[in-house]
Amino acid sequence: MHEKIIRQIKKGKQEAFEEVFKHFFHPLSAFAFKFVKDVAVVEDLLQEVFISFWEKRQDFDHPAALKSYLYTSVRNRCLNHVKHLAVEKKHEPALLYEVESQQHVSRHVIEEETFRLLLSEIKLLPEASREIMILALNGLKNPEIAEELGISVNTVKTQKKIAYAKLKDKLGPRLAMLLLLILIS
Repeated sequence: MHEKIIRQIKKGKQEAFEEVFKHFFHPLSAFAFKFVKDVAVVEDLLQEVFISFWEKRQDFDHPAALKSYLYTSVRNRCLNHVKHLAVEKKHEPALLYEVESQQHVSRHVIEEETFRLLLSEIKLLPEASREIMILALNGLKNPEIAEELGISVNTVKTQKKIAYAKLKDKLGPRLAMLLLLILIS
């Protein structure tokens, strides 16, 4: 997100709003779904958040403020939804505590942002490496990837090695290690 988008949003440019929506919709959906396991409810919550964002668009001067607002708003709406369910069901206080836990929320934001960064870099890989890495992200093991693509397990390993090296160069060693841990788990 660039400050140029923020300026366009303040001017009421619908194209800029759509760009923000496209940029944040999937990460925010995944973030909300960790708390509210109902796709329809998540979509409703996100719709409310984006409407609220549009109504308050003059309040944002920097992309970081916008990002913080969106994640905080989603968190708060999830919290309100879970509180409502807790009142109805009385036996879900553990989930309510989890949603309220700032550490828990921060971890999920970091996971979603890291995954989004990883995915954007994977999309820039050569086709063979990209296909293999996407299948690996979907949980397939090397033999399953080889079978799916009709190639040898050694080719899968070689392409993964190439992809890891390129990701490490692009993302830096610490972030690359974190991303590899995500892929392995």
